Amino acid sequence: MTWAVIERCGGQVRAGMGAPYALDFTAVLLMASAMGANTALLADVLPSMEAVIVKAYREDSENGE
Repeated sequence: MTWAVIERCGGQVRAGMGAPYALDFTAVLLMASAMGANTALLADVLPSMEAVIVKAYREDSENGE
């Protein structure tokens, strides 16, 4: 279940100047709670996953995707 939340959290970003710069942890953790996921585990993993997700968004935008 925790992995399902991580797959879906890419849409929960904070953006400025047309580019995402962070995940909205509050939104992600609320979604995790609603899905019955382990929020404590996500709170530990999200900071590391945030960098990967934001980087992927930036690469996609640079490639015109």
